[in-house]
Amino acid sequence: GELPRLRALAESGGGAFLHAPNFSIGVALFLKAAAELARRFADQPEFGGYILDLHHAAKQDAPSGTGRLLQRVVAEASGRPALPVTSVRAGHLPGTHTLAYDGPFESVSLTHEARDRAVFAQGAVLAAEWLVGRTGSFTFDDVLFGSDR
Repeated sequence: GELPRLRALAESGGGAFLHAPNFSIGVALFLKAAAELARRFADQPEFGGYILDLHHAAKQDAPSGTGRLLQRVVAEASGRPALPVTSVRAGHLPGTHTLAYDGPFESVSLTHEARDRAVFAQGAVLAAEWLVGRTGSFTFDDVLFGSDR
């Protein structure tokens, strides 16, 4: 898409560019935990994994950018094919994402639930403040974790 062009434009002009499909601090930490869970379940073939992506009825994309990112993070961490994503669009849900593994005798799930859309603004403000004085192309992980990716 347009991301490589925008990154190059910012870098060639000495500016800064920061991109993230989600500016929630909780989602960033959730993705780190999801990657670890995916690594641990990669060698457990008796467990079937799946992702749930729940959002308000007006949400246009399905799965959401965060749902697609979760799918990619899990596939990369596990070295296995992408898990299926089920998207539900109903009511006024700000956003809930669940990674789950279901086995014959037990189930394990990890969930992030946004209770208010203000969480995304809070993260965007944090990112904007962090970006001041920097040049180059960055992600929200750079803001939160620096080189500890």
